Amino acid sequence: MYNFTYLFLSLSILSAAPNTRIVGGEHTTIERFPYITALTYHYPGAGITIQRCVGALLSSWHVLTTGFCFTGAILTNFEVRAGSTNSLWGGVVVTIGDMVKHPEYVEAPRAGDIAVVILQSPLGISSTVNILFLPPQNTYIPDGESVKIVSWGFEYLGGPQLETLKTINMNKLSLDECAEKYEGNTGVAIVDEVICAGAAGRATCFGDSGAPMVINQVLVGSASYYDSCSDEYPSVFTRVDRYTNWILEVASRAGKSGPMVKTSPLDL
Repeated sequence: MYNFTYLFLSLSILSAAPNTRIVGGEHTTIERFPYITALTYHYPGAGITIQRCVGALLSSWHVLTTGFCFTGAILTNFEVRAGSTNSLWGGVVVTIGDMVKHPEYVEAPRAGDIAVVILQSPLGISSTVNILFLPPQNTYIPDGESVKIVSWGFEYLGGPQLETLKTINMNKLSLDECAEKYEGNTGVAIVDEVICAGAAGRATCFGDSGAPMVINQVLVGSASYYDSCSDEYPSVFTRVDRYTNWILEVASRAGKSGPMVKTSPLDL
């Protein structure tokens, strides 16, 4: 059991990490979602490691996450865990060789919140480690479309930190509806490059930065912003199809051999 000193230190560190985690939904396993990866971060002074962000595996070498994940962070303190239902043990762990944020990334109001992680060594594809496809550039996604999100985290704000995967279903909302909900909020830009989603009792919350939004094995969104961990406000995701060409360009520049990032049309 944690002592109070350790608990206080852990909460202080978590409060400094990118703040989104999953609310609602059901527990699941890595076999159902082999593309999910945990970006863990080690704090040498405190001697602890936390699950800081989430990423989606696009190839043996490439993980897609958010630019916000790396705010105030040292790249060499990160590791990427794949192939495990648990965020802090099991599976395969690799280090990060490089990370490329989108050149138009802005922390506040949040915009261009996307980054490509290039792994130091490739991950082997298996039943618990596999890839998602990218949508073609500027893919049409209708309002009301059902989307699936998978991640690790708290079931509610201020609750215990969960270490096993959870998944939720939400529905895509129109930008107009999303902008109306966020009127006056200076923390995020509700523009064409984001996709908003919501459902009763479902939301992103503390620690889910980079959690993938998926339709039929195609990565359509990456968790970027939330308000209050409440279903009163839509969860805001970076809209991946607006960045497909940039992601492919970054991945090709990395010059890694083996299976590369691929696109696939949505089957709606």
